[in-house]
Amino acid sequence: MLRYTSTLESAYSEALERLMFFNPGQHAALEAIMDSVDTFGAPSVFDDAGRLRIKVEKLDEVQALYALDDDVLVGVLVFYRVSLERLTVIHIAVDHEYSSQGEFAQSMLVMRMLELLRSNARRIKGVETIRILCSGNQVRDYPV
Repeated sequence: MLRYTSTLESAYSEALERLMFFNPGQHAALEAIMDSVDTFGAPSVFDDAGRLRIKVEKLDEVQALYALDDDVLVGVLVFYRVSLERLTVIHIAVDHEYSSQGEFAQSMLVMRMLELLRSNARRIKGVETIRILCSGNQVRDYPV
């Protein structure tokens, strides 16, 4: 059963690093990943009092949404409030089995995480759009 959380215990450190930095599906989004790194800087994972946090070089503080299937980390979505009106998704990574080519593709994990972010954004005063950076410096803005 999929569940979502904004906090992750440090015991998931290896799983999070594998998902974000050694993901076998990252070649499919390599251009978008490189664009994000060029724009915002490289992400890193660190332990903050027993909880994992993600830091992005050029940004003050980013937030993350984690997806777990039972107790297995299967997805992460990293985002930043660029302005009062907009959240920008900086990085999305899912386990290969939950990708569009995986055994659990029907769970539509990326779409579920984006919809959860959108639902949460509706409760944040002033946020009007969610921006997703795509390959080729393409930008997609979605109203909340």
